[in-house]
Amino acid sequence: MAKMKKDDALTLKIRELRERAREKVQKELIKEFEAHKTQGIYPWEGIWLSPQDIRKVQEKMKTRDKVVFLEIILLFFVFGFFSYVLYRLMKIFLLP
Repeated sequence: MAKMKKDDALTLKIRELRERAREKVQKELIKEFEAHKTQGIYPWEGIWLSPQDIRKVQEKMKTRDKVVFLEIILLFFVFGFFSYVLYRLMKIFLLP
């Protein structure tokens, strides 16, 4: 019974220290955000960018996404054609 009370006091102390550390980090992050916000830059994907730079990066990403989508579609066509060629070869050489 005495051990449980000791653990509870220790657990409460750890929680208290964790909350203080969390509040300290939160205050520092808010301070950093406000400092960057006055400069006109905002956090985006882990870096600080201006709204114009964010739009440019988003447009590049849209273009890249479209290219990747087209590559995937092309890959399905290539696999389909390859499968058809193998089927025809199998039909010619393996089946009587």
